[in-house]
Amino acid sequence: MKKLLFTMLAAVISGAVFFTSCASEGTADKYGLEETNGGKTEMLLSGTVEKKETEQYEGNPVNADTEKRYPDGTLTYSNLTGETVRNEVKEILSAAGISESRIEKVFEWIKDFNSCMGSCENFDLKDDFVSVSAYAIDYGDYYPMSTMWFKTNRRDYGDILCRLAAYELLKDFISVSNPLDKSEWECYSDTQWLYSDYDAICNNPLVDFGQNEMEKYFSLYSPIEIKTECSEQEMNESIIKAWEKRGISFEKGKCSLITIWLQDGGLTAAGHAAVLAENGSEFLLFEKTNPQSPYQATKFSDMEQVKKYMFDSVDLDNARYGLETGAYIVMKNDKII
Repeated sequence: MKKLLFTMLAAVISGAVFFTSCASEGTADKYGLEETNGGKTEMLLSGTVEKKETEQYEGNPVNADTEKRYPDGTLTYSNLTGETVRNEVKEILSAAGISESRIEKVFEWIKDFNSCMGSCENFDLKDDFVSVSAYAIDYGDYYPMSTMWFKTNRRDYGDILCRLAAYELLKDFISVSNPLDKSEWECYSDTQWLYSDYDAICNNPLVDFGQNEMEKYFSLYSPIEIKTECSEQEMNESIIKAWEKRGISFEKGKCSLITIWLQDGGLTAAGHAAVLAENGSEFLLFEKTNPQSPYQATKFSDMEQVKKYMFDSVDLDNARYGLETGAYIVMKNDKII
């Protein structure tokens, strides 16, 4: 069985927890928009696909047990379309120690996305922080997004991914002393985990990675071998062991890399990545929800809420398509939450 088991239309965490394969050859037709209704996202599964009982919650499909473990069901978030909220988020990221140059680069990406995708029929982008009754924000199916990105806007390269946005902000806090050899990067064909990452890094004109940055990036995110039926703790231990071999370490501070790791048979990798910034007694989670999906900043009061949000976002997409993943864990830098 191939590592990429199914081509899905959904997004990852808040629509962005799955491995994507946007491609690098360049046209909307290449991505099969008409033939596959968007053919955009490869879902990471453990080898089985099962139907799940779902219910509707304020327009978002959620797993039936989600309400029990997250009873308030309220999120406070923004899509950063307003100048006031952009300045607020910039200040929070800066106070957490992220350099101004890193922040300005990512906000250049935000400006580009909102200018070309803001009118997509899927979206109701928020220019300020708003509180809504939802466990995760549902940005809908991929066909309208992909059509607008590749056909309407005539872009022949992939959009920024969650992993790329998170890395750009945090790369000063991440060290890689023994990077993977270039031959080991899982990115060179559309059956490999990080193909869409490689496409964006190589072809998106707003990304300007050098060779050293690419080595760090693909060493950080390349998939890791695990037992086919492993516990959450065993998955975490496998990740830490592989990272130690690659010489990956994180500088402690007020900002952290948040990742959710999904299992596909004997492999695991970060299906989604975000940046967590401490802001007094609050936490701000900054993320690109998925290629062709919006940027989002969300406020939380504790780490348990952050963890539940990540899991609930997986549940949202599972419920939409009647799927189940294997084991998955949420990590803050190199620690399981």
